Amino acid sequence: MANWMWYPDDFELYHAMLVHNRRERRGDYYSPMWRVDAPHRNVRLYKIVELEKSEEFFAKANEGTLLEIIVNGVRWQGPARITLQPGRNFIKLSAFKDGGLPAIWCEGEHFDSGNGWQLASFGMGDDPAGTNDMYDSPDDNPEVFKFSYKRLYPVSREEINDGVLFDFGREIMGKLVFSDIKSEGKKVPVFYGESREEALDTAYTEVTDVAVLSGKETLLRSRACRYVFLEDSCNDFSVAYDFEYLPIAPEGKFKCDDELVNKIWNISAYTLELNSREAFFDGIKRDRWIWSGDAYQSYFVNYYYACDLDIVRRTTMMLRGEGKMAQHINTIVDYTFYWIIAIWEYYYHTGDKAFIERVYKKMPEMWELVGSRLSEHGFIGGYTRKGDWTFIDWSTHLEKTEIISAEQMLLYRSYVAYAEILELLGKDGAEYRRKAVELKNNIDKYFWDDEKKAYIDSYQSGNRTVNRHANIFALLFGIANEKKRSLIIENVIRNDSVPPITTPYFEFFELDAMCEIGEFGYVTDMLHSYWGGMVKLGATTFWEEYFPNMKGAEHYAMYGKPYSKSLCHAWSASPIYLMGKYALGVRPTSAAYKTYEVVPNLMCFGKIEGSVPVPGGVVSVKVDKHNAEVTSDIGGGVLVLGDKRYDIKKGETLKVQI
Repeated sequence: MANWMWYPDDFELYHAMLVHNRRERRGDYYSPMWRVDAPHRNVRLYKIVELEKSEEFFAKANEGTLLEIIVNGVRWQGPARITLQPGRNFIKLSAFKDGGLPAIWCEGEHFDSGNGWQLASFGMGDDPAGTNDMYDSPDDNPEVFKFSYKRLYPVSREEINDGVLFDFGREIMGKLVFSDIKSEGKKVPVFYGESREEALDTAYTEVTDVAVLSGKETLLRSRACRYVFLEDSCNDFSVAYDFEYLPIAPEGKFKCDDELVNKIWNISAYTLELNSREAFFDGIKRDRWIWSGDAYQSYFVNYYYACDLDIVRRTTMMLRGEGKMAQHINTIVDYTFYWIIAIWEYYYHTGDKAFIERVYKKMPEMWELVGSRLSEHGFIGGYTRKGDWTFIDWSTHLEKTEIISAEQMLLYRSYVAYAEILELLGKDGAEYRRKAVELKNNIDKYFWDDEKKAYIDSYQSGNRTVNRHANIFALLFGIANEKKRSLIIENVIRNDSVPPITTPYFEFFELDAMCEIGEFGYVTDMLHSYWGGMVKLGATTFWEEYFPNMKGAEHYAMYGKPYSKSLCHAWSASPIYLMGKYALGVRPTSAAYKTYEVVPNLMCFGKIEGSVPVPGGVVSVKVDKHNAEVTSDIGGGVLVLGDKRYDIKKGETLKVQI
């Protein structure tokens, strides 16, 4: 099968460049805070084959790209169809495009593009040509991301405020379509809203357009909304939406006897799907950017829903960019560490060593950046004078001095993850394991407070403030020993005087930790109250943030603006991960599910059933109070029920009475 080819990693660079420069607010360009890298202007590829007989060879470049073809020293201008003679054939392809993504398509029995072509990288070392399986037709254009489309129509139309409000029934992403146009050249002001209030409040609507009607149909740029308000009588045209989506074939499923939780799971799935685009987006209305912390959580949800590996790879490469690192990813200290940790987690869940080898080349410069920010005791600092942003969470209770405990814990986990990566690739990880041990000792020395019986945020401030964030990381990353774990659970996790987590973002980590320590009642209570609270307010996707005490349009305000909160935010889709890993209980115990456990937990449910995608198929689980049933497409698994263990055999259904 042939695929379009380009300079390795340039497809991701090109589309990241477009994604990060598309954001706007009320028509004004809104620039990213970080460096955005561009693809190479030229690419040279080559392939050598010994032919037994003559064969036809064809090569072309994408529109606007110059292409030179050199066959055994003879030059041709592309596009060209050439007859290759028996014997050794050495073909070089050189493409140039200024301001785009130079790409090449080839056809030939032994010379199909993508198959065995190498980059002649001008002395930098040869690598396989960059490709993507989506681009497998000569009619494709790699500069246009390959979405699918479905025409949708409003579920209601309401004449209001000297215009018409259209409701499409739920959050969507795509292109507003005007058809049956009877007034050529007419200008129609357009106001998009994730909520009814936003669409109608035209002075403060975040996303706006002006449609100039022309021809049979007029399509606007891709936007996210549920509601569209048009300042027009709308009598001389019709309105629809071309829903834009990435085709996903989810194998992950979950169902229980609690209909609210089923609804939460389904809305979480739709939230993730809408944010699965060129990469994992944070949200589809406001930023439409790729943030490393948001993506980190989407990866885990994806592993339990669709296990789409290509979007994980694309997101990883888009976040990294090209060349020397002068700033942290997204300028955020913790987001650099999530990027590193996620690479090991990718391998652990998939076994895709080839991608680890590919991305590893971009990791040493990441560690150079980290090294430049290390201070006393090997601690990572967040230095605003260098453009660093310490995030961790939106919590106003967190102390964010230059050196804080939560960042050190992420650095510790990154050291361990990188050591695993090095050893996977046959390299020595001892230095990073040593760094991890030293850092862990210093975390205990400087951040553990014997009187508070918990990790404090900062030793620099002298306030000895305890929050949940660092202590949750200490539980999840194996930093706290058994004694400290018990103290943290008692003095932080179960202590109502410690400020609660209020964002779905950090609820991902908190609920993960709660499941790990067996606090399943807390988890299901949060599902009902937090995510269920959004459902009761009519949410069709889950939000960036939710405060139960807010009323009406207060829910939509954030960042000092009345409608800046994202109502479709990927980091809110974590119930999929939680139900797959802890209710169905499916989790790898070695890389790529070579061995795995199924440890089902009914939590507050009477019965559960579902499936989890794994390399080589799916693992399906069905449990009630009396029986457990597991069917798996792969071997190597064990069903764990209390102190009893049962081997799971490939292709067979295991039934056990509880």
